[in-house]
Amino acid sequence: MKTIKTRLFAVLLGMLIPMLTTNCGDKKTADKTETTETAEATAKTESIIQVASPPFQKFVVVTVAEEGLYKEADTNSPTLTKWVESDCESDICEMIYQWSDQPRKSGFEPSTDIIACEGVIFPVLGEEGEFYKVSTINHWCEIESAYIPKTSVGDIEWAPIKVDMLETEDIGFKCRVMKDGKYKDVVFTDEYSELEGETFRVGVLKDGYVATPLTYHMFCNLNNDQKDGIVIDDSEDDITLKFAKSQAMPVEYEDDAFRLDLTKLSDDQIAKIVDTVIKKKPEYVDCMYHFPAQGLQSFTYLSK
Repeated sequence: MKTIKTRLFAVLLGMLIPMLTTNCGDKKTADKTETTETAEATAKTESIIQVASPPFQKFVVVTVAEEGLYKEADTNSPTLTKWVESDCESDICEMIYQWSDQPRKSGFEPSTDIIACEGVIFPVLGEEGEFYKVSTINHWCEIESAYIPKTSVGDIEWAPIKVDMLETEDIGFKCRVMKDGKYKDVVFTDEYSELEGETFRVGVLKDGYVATPLTYHMFCNLNNDQKDGIVIDDSEDDITLKFAKSQAMPVEYEDDAFRLDLTKLSDDQIAKIVDTVIKKKPEYVDCMYHFPAQGLQSFTYLSK
């Protein structure tokens, strides 16, 4: 907020008092106006990308080679297991998570992946005796929580995400953060991979983390026949965003591949994208934190 400074030099005492009175009044009016504008801007941002606050504040990191995730605060209780699709011929196979006392699902086989191995971070939901209750929801796992012994983990601190970190550092995906106006703190994220192609997400930078409502899966595709701008198709569960060559940029590590250049999105296009993704209330939210010791990490929680 700008501070109003009034420099008064050699003036008559009779003129000084009314001048100071007037300036104080002007300052109060200006401060009040700016405070109101700030509150309105904040309210607008919150009303655009509506997400429930995450149910965790504390995080722990696994400090042993591997550990079980237990159904109850007891190492004799069932453990969380991961199963992968049998006879999967692609690089992306379906996975399921279930407790070890549940019957094996037909068409799946045990995964060799260790769920809780050294270096894995978990958000803490609570504690019971010598156990932490941690969040276990992810893209594949619908089981909300499990227990892990306190002796197998240590505390890990996170630091607020800064705009420069998202827009300038090599973090594996492209970001654009809106700096002011109606869409202040809205975060556009574009990720490209050989397997899944290009995906686009819209979240909000809030209290040092980026919260993204998972109401959709938006795919991006270059359309060479498209003269200009973007075209959004939200008639299916997955949304498709097609962009013209004029708004494309080359993929650094892949020949003859292009992705959406976030810096070329116009104000109208930004509004169109945001209006599309906020139509439906999210069931889940993705929350990205920055851990100085490990970098950016994302966690999922139910939007209750």
